[in-house]
Amino acid sequence: MGCLQNDGRAQKVLFEKYYSDMLAVCVRYTKDTDEAKDVLQDAFIKVFSRINTYTRQGTLKSWIHSIMIHTALDHYRAMKRDLKLLEVEGEKDDFIEAEVEGTIAYEEILQIIQKLPDTQRTVFNLYVMEGYSHKEIAEELGTTEGGSKWHLFEARKNLKTLLEQHYPIKLKEYA
Repeated sequence: MGCLQNDGRAQKVLFEKYYSDMLAVCVRYTKDTDEAKDVLQDAFIKVFSRINTYTRQGTLKSWIHSIMIHTALDHYRAMKRDLKLLEVEGEKDDFIEAEVEGTIAYEEILQIIQKLPDTQRTVFNLYVMEGYSHKEIAEELGTTEGGSKWHLFEARKNLKTLLEQHYPIKLKEYA
């Protein structure tokens, strides 16, 4: 692979091949596309500098995806360095489940998710989009499992409110 020899043409081909998919990952963790592009660029720098550590045990795309997530988390931590995450002692499992009647474009959903506060957006993405457990999220963000659950609960509640504000759709609540 030319990327192992720092071949600029090979790096460009790899970048162009995964650009769209990886930008979509970064957008989920940032407030806007410009910030997402900054994270994407930082992540691809890491990809090219660490390509020799890729063990081929998974797909290259999965390996790059993982670097994108961790770079987005690093970006989040850098922005939140002085802010302590809210720790919640109790567990809050009685969150609102909602089913949207009608359809909303993927891009519109991303725009709504981007309106969430940083911590809620990050926890929501890690849990819902990436499949992390609350234990894994707590380890990544330096909080407790209860704190992770609380942020997910708040994110879902805020997403429901944002959807109701921006779209003339009916949300059904389930007991």
